[in-house]
Amino acid sequence: MMNIMYAADDNYIEIMGVSIKSLMENNANEHIDFYIVEDAISEENLKKMRDMIEFSGNKVFFIPKPDIRGLLGVELKTLRWSDSAYSRLFLKEVFADYPEVKKLLYIDCDTVIVGNLKELWETDVEDYLGAACLECMSNMHKWIIGAMKTDNYVNTGMMLFNVKKWIDEDIQEQCAAMIQKYNGRTEYVDQGVINGTISNYLKIVSPSYNLTALAYDFSYEEMQIYRKPEFGYSKEEWEKAIQNPVIVHFTTSFLSIRPWYEGSKHPYAGYWKEIHDRTPWKDSNYRVLYNRKSRDKKEYFYRKLPKWLSIRIAGVLHAYIKPIIYILMIQRYI
Repeated sequence: MMNIMYAADDNYIEIMGVSIKSLMENNANEHIDFYIVEDAISEENLKKMRDMIEFSGNKVFFIPKPDIRGLLGVELKTLRWSDSAYSRLFLKEVFADYPEVKKLLYIDCDTVIVGNLKELWETDVEDYLGAACLECMSNMHKWIIGAMKTDNYVNTGMMLFNVKKWIDEDIQEQCAAMIQKYNGRTEYVDQGVINGTISNYLKIVSPSYNLTALAYDFSYEEMQIYRKPEFGYSKEEWEKAIQNPVIVHFTTSFLSIRPWYEGSKHPYAGYWKEIHDRTPWKDSNYRVLYNRKSRDKKEYFYRKLPKWLSIRIAGVLHAYIKPIIYILMIQRYI
């Protein structure tokens, strides 16, 4: 039996529904208990989700989002993210009524599952806090969250948790202390917190379990120039994952549009739409991308310049300018 956690508010439940539907279709022989941390999701949408999951022979448990701001005592600045993104840090509160859950697979809503999760689920994390995939990130992004350049930096869109160890070692207190230190303004919300505290205590698994938009927007060599990581996956590991992904993660990118917006050219946009049309939300239309003009301008100038130049300009902006802006902003509050 797999224990799988998602977290969403009413705006994201449709997108989460596609991820869960794709997961169940590609893991039809597995028995799955879904734990959904919900933030003010309507009764209509909760019923749609429950019916879809139970029709497939699986179980679902809806857990109200804990009072994270109350637990922390600070005002959270989450930008485009919901407060529910922090839920995975507070496993003691989330699973207070489910002490039988000792191991847990967390997956972001903005994903589509295209393979079987059994091998990932059976990853041995007894001596770790969990498992995750490396994110391609520069040293300055590590530095601004108090990490060393030799520390792991992971993408938290997929995390396999050793729940018992997480609770026994009171990891959420370490996470809470960091959020309080940065006055609720950690870069990339919970991802910044995890990488600033416990990333080195996570087992690193294949990038096929969390293949982000980087994999499709840049070649392996371009990615090294753009993100300037200290270390990461080998070219062989990366290309093998692209050929055989298990979890495709539709992260934001100035070079691609996510599949719930019209005009997406992501290689898995068509598959996302196929799955969407088999969910209870099949009659809904594409969403409006409110910053479309700004995004299109960035892509236009990137593609207009010679590739060798545009990739280096983008690299400077992401690896150096972006964290500097964050530092200038955060100094006003801490």
